[in-house]
Amino acid sequence: MIPMARPGSQTNVLRSAPIGQRFAAAPEPVALEQPELNLTYILVWLFVFEAFVRVEDILPIVESLHVVLLLAIAGTLAYLGSLVAGKLRFQWSPELGLVLLLSAWFAAGIPFAFWKSGSLHLLVGDWLRTVLFFFLLTQTLTTVGRVRKIIWAVLLSMLLANAASLLMQGNPAYYDAGGRFTGINKALLGWNFLGITLSATLPFIAYLYVASRSVLRILLLFAVLGSSLWMLVLTASRGGVLGIAFSLMLSWWFLIRGSSRSLQLTVVVGLCLVVAVAKAPPIFWERLLAGSSTTQWNENSASAADSTQERERLLEDSIGDTLRHPMFGLGIGNFSAYHGTLGQSEGWLGPHNTFTQISAEAGVPALLIFLCLMGVMIRHMKQVSDGLKDKPEHSELRLLAHATLASALAFVFAGFFAHLAYAYLVYYIIAIGAAIRTLASGKIQPATEQVGFPGRVSSPYTAKQAISWR
Repeated sequence: MIPMARPGSQTNVLRSAPIGQRFAAAPEPVALEQPELNLTYILVWLFVFEAFVRVEDILPIVESLHVVLLLAIAGTLAYLGSLVAGKLRFQWSPELGLVLLLSAWFAAGIPFAFWKSGSLHLLVGDWLRTVLFFFLLTQTLTTVGRVRKIIWAVLLSMLLANAASLLMQGNPAYYDAGGRFTGINKALLGWNFLGITLSATLPFIAYLYVASRSVLRILLLFAVLGSSLWMLVLTASRGGVLGIAFSLMLSWWFLIRGSSRSLQLTVVVGLCLVVAVAKAPPIFWERLLAGSSTTQWNENSASAADSTQERERLLEDSIGDTLRHPMFGLGIGNFSAYHGTLGQSEGWLGPHNTFTQISAEAGVPALLIFLCLMGVMIRHMKQVSDGLKDKPEHSELRLLAHATLASALAFVFAGFFAHLAYAYLVYYIIAIGAAIRTLASGKIQPATEQVGFPGRVSSPYTAKQAISWR
C-alpha cells in the first residue's frame, strides 16, 4: 500500500503546486514505497496483450470465449477489490476526466443517431472495453517498471501476430481482392492498421533500445522492428509508409540523437531499408508510386489510384456530415451505415480519418474534447521533460516522456490515414502519458523498478548522457 504523505511534506508541496510549477522549482519527488505486483496489474497486462494480439485470430477455436471481454471484467473486479482493500489508491487525472466526458457525449448523441441500435451496440461494446482498458491502465501504471512491462506487452503481441501472419504467406485467405497481404490479425496489427500501430510504437521501441543493456532484449526489439517493417511492405500500405517515415524522424529527434547507440540503430534501420527495397513485392512499388510518370500503369496502380479517389470522396462525405450535423453527428459508428448500400456490407466504408470520423459521427463538440485530450497529454509531456531537464537521476522517466510525446505526435499524423477513434491505440498512449505525469509530480514512486523479464531495464546512461530537450 502506498503510504500517505505527512502534512508539510515534499509530496504535499508537489500536490498543491500548479502543474506548470511542479517541475520548475519543486523539490525532488519523494521516493515512496513501490506498490506490489498484484493480481490487478497481471490481469491488466494480459488485457493489453490480448487486445492487440487477438489470440482468436490465430486460434479461431477460442473466439467463442470472448477473451478480451473476460479479461476486462476480471481486471475491473480485481481493481475494485484492491481499491476496497486499500491496496490501490484511485488515481484521478485530467485525461481520465476528458475520456469520461467524451463517453458522456457519445451516449448523449444516441437518441439523435441515424442507426440508434448500432450506436448503442458500439457504446456498450467496443467503446466500453476501450474505456475500461484506458481506466485500468491509468490506475495500475504506478511505477516506471510497470509502464515498461505494458510497452513490452504490446511489442510481444506485435511479434506474435507478425510471426503468425508470415507463416500464412501464400494462403489466399489472407490476401484481399487486389492481391495485398492482409495478415492474420483483424484489428490493429493487420492490413492498413499495422503501419499506423507501428508508427505510434516506434518511439517506445527507441526508448527501450536506448535504456536497455540486455542483448536479448535488444535482439527482441530488432525482431519486432524487422518483422513489422516487412509486414508493412507486404501489406503495401501507403499511409503506413508515410506514418513510419514521420515516426522515424520523431524517434531520432526526441530519443536517438545524443545517444551513444545512435550509429548502431542507424545501421540496423538502414539494413532493413536495403532489404525492403531489394525484396519488396511488385505490388508494394506499384501502389507506392501510383500516379508517378516512372511507373507503368497496371491493375494494381489503377486500384491504388481508385483507392485515393475513394478516400477523397469519403473525406468530403465526412466533412459534409459534420457541417449538416454539427452537434451530435450521425451517431457513433454510423458513418459506414449511412453511406453504405443496404445488403452490401463491402460498401460500408469508414472515413479513413480519425478526426473527421469523430466530428461526423459525434459532432464538433466531441472533436473538440478529443483534441483537448490530445493537447493536454502533449502539454503534460513537455512539462515533465522541462521539469526533469537538470535531474539526471530521473533521466529514464524523462526519456519515457519523450517517447510518449513522439508517439502522440506520430498518431496525430497517422490519424489522417485511418479511422481509429474508438480503438485502443490512442488511449494506450494517453494512459501512459497520464501515468508519467503522476510519477513526475511525486504522487507515486518514479524510480526504476527492478523486475524480471521483459520489464527489467538497467539504465546505461549517466548524467553526461542524459537526453536533453533541444
